[in-house]
Amino acid sequence: MYRAAFLAFGLYMVLSGGGLLFVDDVALNARISSKASPVLQWMGSSDESGRCHLQPPEWVPFTLIGVGIVTMLYSVALPRE
Repeated sequence: MYRAAFLAFGLYMVLSGGGLLFVDDVALNARISSKASPVLQWMGSSDESGRCHLQPPEWVPFTLIGVGIVTMLYSVALPRE
């Protein structure tokens, strides 16, 4: 059970990091942008229409891919139950 969970989590992180490699800006809709979140304020900025735009730093995709690969390797090393 743990092997599958770690493998799925690692794969999710690798795919998320791979997706962020090709994205420079993520525009959120007005419903989510209206919520006050410290993470949105730290990583994003608002435009004149009130929509929040997230600009992830350049190191985030590489970090997600690296941590995801290490997690997937860890899941392979776990003993079978």
